[in-house]
Amino acid sequence: MTSTASSEEPLIYRGNIIEIPLKPRKKMISLRLNEEDLLVIDKFVAKHGEYSRTLILTKLIEAFAEGLRRTGYCASSIWLVFTVEERGEKREVSVVLSLKSRP
Repeated sequence: MTSTASSEEPLIYRGNIIEIPLKPRKKMISLRLNEEDLLVIDKFVAKHGEYSRTLILTKLIEAFAEGLRRTGYCASSIWLVFTVEERGEKREVSVVLSLKSRP
């Protein structure tokens, strides 16, 4: 039998009762951002309306964790690539975070 519940929270079996959690458990972290960066994120959210600031930051952290998992926790750098498509043209902006140890 396959489950449609979130992979983060397994089904709970109690005799003939199967409990399906509606909301996966998440732990809270806090971030400190400078005001200018927060305004940039808020402008993006306002422009795209369908996303919340929390959702965007949560998905970025989830992608970060997945990347670390897939590299065996040995990443030497992180690349964020932003793609912009306007009038049939595509351009990219890349940001690199180097994780190499300093000499």
